[in-house]
Amino acid sequence: MIRPATPEEIPLLVDIWLRAARQAHDFIPVAFWEAHSDAMARDHLAGVEELLVLEEEGRVIGFSARNGEHLEALFIDPEAQSYGHGSRLMAHAMARHPHLTLCVYSHNVRAVSFYRRLGFQAVEERIEPLTGEPETLMAWPP
Repeated sequence: MIRPATPEEIPLLVDIWLRAARQAHDFIPVAFWEAHSDAMARDHLAGVEELLVLEEEGRVIGFSARNGEHLEALFIDPEAQSYGHGSRLMAHAMARHPHLTLCVYSHNVRAVSFYRRLGFQAVEERIEPLTGEPETLMAWPP
């Protein structure tokens, strides 16, 4: 089930984000993710226009965060990855919004491939200012 997140679930979502981000971004030091967990809760989850969770058998296993046409975040609990849950969240977003953009670290080849399979195309390559890592701005439809 995909539903709006509650404020009480934000700590759980930060935990999913932290574990998934550390796994997916091994090119960024773990300390970076840990140092930014409060900002993730305060600035990137609590303040978004739409925060949705994916719940399976009463357990939250992933979430998406959107502001306008920009997908700020999409994370699936590492224990629940590779079962199509990210695709379900994206299909939900794509059915409700005719245009979406997102940024993904360019070195996160798995995520870049995932979004390309869904029809997103690269629009711009740039440097993400907090990490100094290259990121790709992607758009759907292209």
